[in-house]
Amino acid sequence: MRAASRYLITSCALAGLVSSTVADTWGPAFSLGPTKGAVIGTTTTFIPGNPPADAETGLYLWIGVSNGTSGLIQSGVDQDADNSYCGATATEWCLSASYFGVGGQFDGPYVAVSGNTEIGISYMLSGQTWTQTVTVAGKVVSTLTSEDGPLIEGGWGTGTECQQNCKGTASIQKYLNSVIYLSEPDESFLNTLGVGEGVEYTPMETTDGGQTWTIASITLPVYTAPPGNDN
Repeated sequence: MRAASRYLITSCALAGLVSSTVADTWGPAFSLGPTKGAVIGTTTTFIPGNPPADAETGLYLWIGVSNGTSGLIQSGVDQDADNSYCGATATEWCLSASYFGVGGQFDGPYVAVSGNTEIGISYMLSGQTWTQTVTVAGKVVSTLTSEDGPLIEGGWGTGTECQQNCKGTASIQKYLNSVIYLSEPDESFLNTLGVGEGVEYTPMETTDGGQTWTIASITLPVYTAPPGNDN
């Protein structure tokens, strides 16, 4: 398993999808929330780009859904100095479904993937249970469930997370055909958008009065971590 966990804390600027520890640094993000009702699901296709050639603990890239009181649903890819726990080579990531909450960090099965892999990510709520499903080439490679229920006044956003001696990313990241499902229409959801420097994206669209939102493309720039924290 990886050496470090991933974290979340509430932030007015970026819908809560930022660090809770001083030691962590964070790349530019695309983030939405809070909602008037609740986030109840999302789907996206994630292309992480090539990992840094000189792996250092630890770099974590994810798409997150959360609110101020529940856990963080955060499937994505990891790179640590030693990624042998998933069988990855130096040019691959470790991919899994993942969740951070009161009980700590929980992960689904890990697989190794290359940077140009198109990764399907789905978070869906049924009753009080969230199911994360991660696919590669249409095949399910990792799943995980958690009992958070509807994420009232929830947020949605990307995470580029550097811990310990991480120096940043080596490639752009892409999220394609992202869909966000809300419990009730919220035409003002668009107005909660926060974007970091260098983030490129297509306009958010809705065809049902604001209950379902789509974003065709989000591109995050290469991120260089600031000096300090042993990096």
